Amino acid sequence: MSRNSSKKPEGKGLHIHVSKEDFQRLQQGLANSTCWTMTEYCRKLLTGKPITVFYRNQSFDAFIEEAIILRKRLQLLGQGDELLIPLIDDIKNCINKIYDHVCQNKI
Repeated sequence: MSRNSSKKPEGKGLHIHVSKEDFQRLQQGLANSTCWTMTEYCRKLLTGKPITVFYRNQSFDAFIEEAIILRKRLQLLGQGDELLIPLIDDIKNCINKIYDHVCQNKI
């Protein structure tokens, strides 16, 4: 393999200075994207290419929160019979909250 076959992009280099605020926005955009480097992110911004970003599914997050509560309450099941009745009520409430949330978010 020759020395000239290294993978360097063709074209000219570009070095810019940005304000702290702009740099923070760039870092935040990079963190929310699938780009691995700031160079890749900025190149896509400058050329107008699409940038794939991550987003949170709020309905799924709500479901997970309720499932965590339910799991913690179920773990208490083995700690004694006096907790069974409130536990059953809590399970019913969690299931109803999950059902209501899913029904409200149907498309």
